[in-house]
Amino acid sequence: MFRKLLSHAAIYGLAAQVPRLAGILALPVITPYLTTVDYGVGGVITAYVVALNTLISLGLSVVMVNSFAKHPHHYKWVWRQLHGFLSVWAVANGVLLTAVLWWAIPEEAMVNRWELLALNVLPVVLFGVTEYQGTLLFLISQRPVPVAIRSFVVGVATVGLNIYTIAYLRMGYMGWFYANAAGALIGFVYYSYPMYLKEKMWPIFNFKWPRIRQSLKISLPIIPHHFSFFLLDTSDRLVLDLLKVPVPRIGLYNIASSFGLYFMAASNAVVQAASPFYLQYYSKSGKDIEAARQARSMTFALQLLFLGVTFILCLWLKELFILLIRNSELQQAYPLAIILMMGYNYKPMYLGAVNLLSYREHTGVLWKISTVAGVGNVILNLILIPYFGIEAAAITTFVALMYMGYSGYALKEYKQIAEVNYHPWLWLLVNIMALLAVYLLKDVDLEYKAILTAFLGAGASIGYLYFGKRLAWSS
Repeated sequence: MFRKLLSHAAIYGLAAQVPRLAGILALPVITPYLTTVDYGVGGVITAYVVALNTLISLGLSVVMVNSFAKHPHHYKWVWRQLHGFLSVWAVANGVLLTAVLWWAIPEEAMVNRWELLALNVLPVVLFGVTEYQGTLLFLISQRPVPVAIRSFVVGVATVGLNIYTIAYLRMGYMGWFYANAAGALIGFVYYSYPMYLKEKMWPIFNFKWPRIRQSLKISLPIIPHHFSFFLLDTSDRLVLDLLKVPVPRIGLYNIASSFGLYFMAASNAVVQAASPFYLQYYSKSGKDIEAARQARSMTFALQLLFLGVTFILCLWLKELFILLIRNSELQQAYPLAIILMMGYNYKPMYLGAVNLLSYREHTGVLWKISTVAGVGNVILNLILIPYFGIEAAAITTFVALMYMGYSGYALKEYKQIAEVNYHPWLWLLVNIMALLAVYLLKDVDLEYKAILTAFLGAGASIGYLYFGKRLAWSS
């Protein structure tokens, strides 16, 4: 079973991660031509764009998924109406995004204000809905290959354009935005044929308002849950901007957080692949206690995998920064990157609790996990950043991510349906101790790092194999 999970993760994630790997390998090429101001401007504008983009779907994916599952022969009529409505909403969202960016673009980038508005707003308005529905359709119909190909093509094109615009044309932060806009256009063209010509998913603009209102009643309550991930992953840069932290300091934080987000993006492939297996185990639990134990074993195996990978990466992060980032000013961000990257170890334990709550239809309590974590992160940032600077933003993000991963086990709704003990507080202690240990070891001599890496790799592999054998690997 675990081999199957990992193979699915490879299908979902490999094509997406190859361009990201190329992007990391491109850092030595582009970073000599970038400054902390470039990273600061890019981080601030991206934070606002991501924040507004969480509203582009209005949570209607749950309606689309339900219609696909319950009405497999008639779902296209629902999707086409929602496509028409979301296309209209995209224009309104574009107006809102324009107003926000007009105010939020840093002073250092005012000379390029109109170009930045066009490059960030037009792709959302023109291409966003097609990309969103196309990806969702292929995923729920269990056709991951088109999504993987799209991710690969767009990712490689974007990385290539980043190198061309930044390293050769010397466009600085503008190179990112031109490359991202071109990538959005390529993705739209890629999905246009299967969506409009093959599946006939043309939008219906004469949509039925009763249908739209009924759909929004279901979808709008989900928005806070989705928005909470922005509050955890991206809002730090927005708060830093609101608190008038100098753009170069925001740039340092942005380069550090990008390494955490690299790992988060890679882990999402495992999440996509693991979710169906959790559902399979939970469908048998209650009748077969062994199924609940297998779900726990899968969670523990994933947790060991995440901890082992992040610890070893963070142990060598100083050397990786020196190797990849050919800019002495930007290299100083590696201690912040360690804190942020170790925070993303929350994901396996988060899956163990949230998937069970969702399967047992306790979705009404998910806000106590995600929304509280996201809002708490913002509040702590507003309180602590003025006194402790960007270091506080990294620490509060780690704390919020740990809350995200482990608070579900404290909910009474979870305790009522749990069949096995996941020992969450022991794992939380292990997460915290792992962060403290790797942070203290970050500057030790290379020979000690090599010995420790070999020791940790062997230990993590033994534990990983122990739990993996309990999941019927060959099935």
